Amino acid sequence: MTGGDEIALDGGQADGGGQVLRTALSLSLATGRPFAIAGIRAGRPEPGLGPQQLESVRAAAALCDAEVEGAEAGSRRLAFRPRRPVRPGAYEFDLGAAGSTPLMLQALCWPLALAGGRSRLLLRGGTHLRGGPTFHYLALVFAPAAARLGFRVDLELRAAGFRPEGGGEMAAEIHPAHAMPPLDLRHRGTLREVEVLAMVAGEGFAVAEVLAAAALRRLREIGVAAEATRLPVPARGSAGSHLLLVAHFDRTRAGCGEIGERGAAPGLAAEAAVSAFEALLRGGAALDPHLGDQLLVPAALSAAGRVAVPAGLVPSTRYSVQAVTAHLEAAAEVVRRFLDAEVAVLGRVGQEGEVRVQPPGGRLEVVPLR
Repeated sequence: MTGGDEIALDGGQADGGGQVLRTALSLSLATGRPFAIAGIRAGRPEPGLGPQQLESVRAAAALCDAEVEGAEAGSRRLAFRPRRPVRPGAYEFDLGAAGSTPLMLQALCWPLALAGGRSRLLLRGGTHLRGGPTFHYLALVFAPAAARLGFRVDLELRAAGFRPEGGGEMAAEIHPAHAMPPLDLRHRGTLREVEVLAMVAGEGFAVAEVLAAAALRRLREIGVAAEATRLPVPARGSAGSHLLLVAHFDRTRAGCGEIGERGAAPGLAAEAAVSAFEALLRGGAALDPHLGDQLLVPAALSAAGRVAVPAGLVPSTRYSVQAVTAHLEAAAEVVRRFLDAEVAVLGRVGQEGEVRVQPPGGRLEVVPLR
């Protein structure tokens, strides 16, 4: 274990503290460094650790036999001290109906990729929840981007889980991380294709038809031609719908999606997803706001030398993001506390920006994708 002095973190930041905690857990697992976080979710109506955060702590502790203080519902302070390195293997975690399996996957996949072998994760809970990445966003946008940084994650959906029932299940195979050439995603290139996926689980297939038709109609209004795929997805006692637009550019992908509200007209979800896509097109950034903060940790782990690189290769990463978010800024601050890497977030919250990650004192020279 790396060990070292306990890192003190503020959980009351503008992002609400959830991003700070997840990033800290991931980096503590990857480095072995202990941390303590105070003021957890201080700005929320119900501050302190909620069910989602508690399950994240318990799962992370299981991977490294951590000594944990404050892992209780409503606790505003948590101390986390790993007692052994993360080992590759097969792990199962049940997050309950409210737990986001995609967020858990994103917290655990980086340290498992550095553990020296393949691992399998089986996660139960919510797979398609409002306010976070969905399984299909992970599979179609997040995983291809992570692979370009040397972190390969293969995903399988076994059952979709929507609120309030949950009941979803996803499996992931996480491969050992390997070095990749420096990555430059400042420019996205030409829009080649828009993939429209209208998904429904536990509801009439007509919902998917209405979602697809509404999305295609709105896309035509903004001058974008597309075809839609209508998908019934498996579920176990859960019901819901999801519309996802995947924009395929020359050099990258971006995703804009929305969960359908029960009892609401499906066209409302289509309107929200296409409006987000239209905002993406108005700018020139390569990554959507969610992917911008999700790629920060693997880029920083590589820059800090946690992934072995051939002589002469400088693991630098540079990308533009549609909007700098409080989540991105909070994650960047945690990364700086844990890793010996230079991380710069250029731009104001809510505006287009750029992220630069490089080794200490490194020359930020990255190879543009052809």
